Amino acid sequence: MTMPTDSRPYVPVARPISTRSITEALHRAVSAARYAPSADNAQPWRWRLDDDGLDLFIDSSRMTGAGGPGDRIAAVGCGAALQHARLALAALGWRATVTRLPDAADPRHLARLHIDAVARIGRRAVQAAQNVRLRHTDPRPVTGEPLGPRDLESFTAAVEAEGSRLHVLRPDEILRLLLASPPAAELGPLEAQWYEELARWAGRGPGAGETRHERAATFIVLHGPGDERVDWLRAGEALSAAWLVATEMHVSVLPLSAPVQRPAARDALRRTLGDRGDPYLVVRLGRNAGPAVVPHSPRLPLDQIVEVRGAGAEPRSR
Repeated sequence: MTMPTDSRPYVPVARPISTRSITEALHRAVSAARYAPSADNAQPWRWRLDDDGLDLFIDSSRMTGAGGPGDRIAAVGCGAALQHARLALAALGWRATVTRLPDAADPRHLARLHIDAVARIGRRAVQAAQNVRLRHTDPRPVTGEPLGPRDLESFTAAVEAEGSRLHVLRPDEILRLLLASPPAAELGPLEAQWYEELARWAGRGPGAGETRHERAATFIVLHGPGDERVDWLRAGEALSAAWLVATEMHVSVLPLSAPVQRPAARDALRRTLGDRGDPYLVVRLGRNAGPAVVPHSPRLPLDQIVEVRGAGAEPRSR
């Protein structure tokens, strides 16, 4: 299944470009960014809004195990929030410039969004923005029909448009990742679930070979050219874009951060990728026979994640 190709624009309603209208648009962008995915729902971002734009900062203290791999995964979450904010502005009819890592003296400062002008509103941007609140993590075992090549083309296009790459794990590569991972007894509940699912997929776990759905899931690796904070930020933007495509296609998504946080498993992924780059995240994709009944994770109120400076009004919690 592919995404609709209709990109005919809506004609935006004429409106003045004023400090008030820009500030209102930036508030709405931050409100949309609240719904971005993050590991353990930590929401490791903080925004600063002023008359000139919107700044994104990483707040690793909200992550368990901050420092090292925890900081990388926090940057992925911040990248997803950045993509949500960019998308919200595009759906509102604003053209914005993004500067990543704008302050070399402050590594916490990940990005700056600046509104440049009024823009035409594309139908696909509006649809994707509507999917922001529909998007959710689906931890259920995959039971539907496997994804096909055209499905994967849609995900690949979304990921590459955000500067990252996608690699579909083959059975032998899944087995290599499994052997490099700790046993399920040493993992938390969600980590243990992906370990057991990988084991079944590779034909080594309980119940392997007992159901035709054992390989219904597709495991992909998000990867890119480097291991710097900007690379992990872009990986989060790619994850967000692909996830919204999956939401449109009724495909479930389950990000797995443990394989890149545990050294042996991450080394196995590096060997799989060879000279094509560094792994940022393993993601499980699939379809389920029935609709998901998954409660949405709670979100921090705006006044806990936004600092307002200048003429903008204080953000309202909602």
